[in-house]
Amino acid sequence: MTPTLKFMRRAAGSIYRQFNPTPEVAAWRRADALAASVPRHTVGHIRLLDYDLEYADLLTFCPQFHDIFVQRSLEFQTASASPRILDCGSNIGAASLAFKRQYPGARITAYEADPVLCAMTKRNLEHNRAADVEVVHAAVWTTNGEVTFRAEGSDSGMIDGLAGAVDAKRITVPSVRLRDILERDRIDLLKLDIEGAEDAVLADCEPVLDRVNAIVIDLHEFDPGDRQAPRVFELLARCGFVYAVDELLGQHWRPPVGAPDSPFPGRPLIWTQTVRAWRT
Repeated sequence: MTPTLKFMRRAAGSIYRQFNPTPEVAAWRRADALAASVPRHTVGHIRLLDYDLEYADLLTFCPQFHDIFVQRSLEFQTASASPRILDCGSNIGAASLAFKRQYPGARITAYEADPVLCAMTKRNLEHNRAADVEVVHAAVWTTNGEVTFRAEGSDSGMIDGLAGAVDAKRITVPSVRLRDILERDRIDLLKLDIEGAEDAVLADCEPVLDRVNAIVIDLHEFDPGDRQAPRVFELLARCGFVYAVDELLGQHWRPPVGAPDSPFPGRPLIWTQTVRAWRT
């Protein structure tokens, strides 16, 4: 096949997909269009695919939906029909719904620190055929007890004191030590979206990570002077994981950025990336 013909076929496929979107793409487009007219941090309901979902902030939920249901970033393969999954940082429950969509028999525990979002997770799961998911109101951390949490109201809440903590109200929430959970159970998939706490939590869990088969991490780099990615990558290698990195998102809207007198002014110094790790 000539390069010209290949280009024409790709272009034709792109045009076809534009006018004949998948149900997932069509649902995301509708939500994204609605988000432009919905004020930030406004609670509401929306029907997407076969789900009736309650949201806390539609503008930040739309990228989540696209990531999870259009790009299918959380899909994974396992021989088990009932894999054991930990959804750490559930937000409003979309990830757990996607896991249940792929593996109806999955045994899932969802953890969410923000009490409002945790309650929303529980309602979304109960109303969308996933009431068997265990929902735990707690921040996943290195100790059991309580921590101070910055509750931003959407997907940026985080433990107070970590680099990049958002300017939001402080509340006290329960905390659970992930290491203790892993010591009690074998995990097919560990999903970590814990807003900057990844390095500390994984380091605490290193002695028991042999009990985890696969991990998907939203790795947040909030401190330009102390990148956690090198430590996380070295830890994963020490623990016998192969890993892949993609979906890097530079947060150009969030300071700091490259200084005006630097070689690369305005370049984002805050970013997130997806890390997938598994055992061969």
